[in-house]
Amino acid sequence: MLDKVDNAILNELAKDGRTSMADLGKKLDIAPSTVFKRIEKLRSTGIIQRFTIVVNPEFFKNSIIVFLSISVDPLQKPEIEKFLLKMDHILEVYETLEPDDFLAKARVHEIAQLKTGILIPLSELTGVRDIKPILTVKKVKEQFWNTEEYDLNGN
Repeated sequence: MLDKVDNAILNELAKDGRTSMADLGKKLDIAPSTVFKRIEKLRSTGIIQRFTIVVNPEFFKNSIIVFLSISVDPLQKPEIEKFLLKMDHILEVYETLEPDDFLAKARVHEIAQLKTGILIPLSELTGVRDIKPILTVKKVKEQFWNTEEYDLNGN
């Protein structure tokens, strides 16, 4: 179970994963050694899966984000999921309850690539009933962790 210190560490790392143990300790008013032990515990229990970077997509050609709402035959769902996981331009895949079965996030550099690289191969799979692409215009917000305010003193 996470306590307030664990949550505070996660919130700070979500803002900047390169923050030093000393800076985290100073900001949270705890010893850097405590920060280190807590982070190691969060890693060993799988709460922190990995440290990574966030790349600005504006510097790369694949800057069109599209979401795909995909309806499939329930018997073919495992095979379609495996196919989605292997597709290079698919960034994220979620199984959903309604109205469709999967929601996938993809990044492409042009609409033609969406059609030839994703929509056509996907629509040719047995069991794919419908694909609804949703093209985005601009990113309004992206956040990787619910960075709630914390108060280690309980105030």
